[in-house]
Amino acid sequence: MDPTNKPKGPSPHYSLYQRRVFHHGGATGQLPTFSVHPEELEDSAKKKLTDRGYLYASSNAGMGWTDRANREAFYRWKIVPRMLIDTNTRDLTTTIFGHKIPAPIMFAPIGINKLYTPLGELVPAKIAGELGLPYCLSTAGSQPIEAVARANDEGASSRNESNDVWSYDGPNGGEAKSPRFYQLYMGHDDEITLSLLHRAWKSGFDVLMLTTDTWQLGWRPTDISIANYTFYYKGTPGNEIGESDPVFMKKYGEDLKKEKGKWIDSHVWHGKAHTWDKVKWLVQKWKEISGGRPFVLKGIQSVEDAIKAHEVGCDGHKSCRATSRRRGRKFGRPSRDCESCSR
Repeated sequence: MDPTNKPKGPSPHYSLYQRRVFHHGGATGQLPTFSVHPEELEDSAKKKLTDRGYLYASSNAGMGWTDRANREAFYRWKIVPRMLIDTNTRDLTTTIFGHKIPAPIMFAPIGINKLYTPLGELVPAKIAGELGLPYCLSTAGSQPIEAVARANDEGASSRNESNDVWSYDGPNGGEAKSPRFYQLYMGHDDEITLSLLHRAWKSGFDVLMLTTDTWQLGWRPTDISIANYTFYYKGTPGNEIGESDPVFMKKYGEDLKKEKGKWIDSHVWHGKAHTWDKVKWLVQKWKEISGGRPFVLKGIQSVEDAIKAHEVGCDGHKSCRATSRRRGRKFGRPSRDCESCSR
């Protein structure tokens, strides 16, 4: 592949990465430090991580049937390429929630990243900024909201042909240099919920995503077998967003000293489900705080729930629905992701 004959298009030529790998190997003997094959990458992670770290990322609910069903469903979809078409100038760019981004890819919310690196969420947040791709922070994160925002902006400050694509001219509470969204696990203390929303908005997270399918953790046998719940262990991460929240610490700081699980058990995975009436309240509050920025529901699987989401004040298909099955981490055998809303 000749890198000099590629016409400049709306998005970078990401395929040149493969040539660079080959060139470095041939010219200097420098090989990649990791495999790009998904199964080999997973095997490598299993060897390097602790059991608790690996199983937190890889565990499925029940017997893992949903994970397998998701894979099988995608196997049935085929791409039939057309030949002799001018593809020299490619456009992978798209727009999501007013943000123009270089490729249709987003960093999904994943909690407790300090299980994998002492820097936790600062690492993927910075990389997302370098690429100009949306980063979504989980309420179960292991770094304060504000620190993650700074890391994201730091990555975005290193300009390149990928993050140069990003553009946005809507409201943003933190003058963000890269697109970032906030995923909310909502407890039952409204003062803390509002504090999290204000912190996220002031830190430049301009889309709110409420998770609807995890009021408590699913039945994950591999985690249960080794009592894999980091929040109860001494010297382990998981409380950072709560510990950095002034409202939570004022009301429950003393309780947290006595019970390490106070943040996660009472305000994240608390086991007490919310209803559509509470979603109405949350939509209203987020719109007031953010000046009308999008509100997203994560975990919707049925057409009926998608319609209901619109009825209670979400922004319809564009910014209210996000079908998600966590590849089977939460429920043992629900509908497959790619078939959920096919009607």
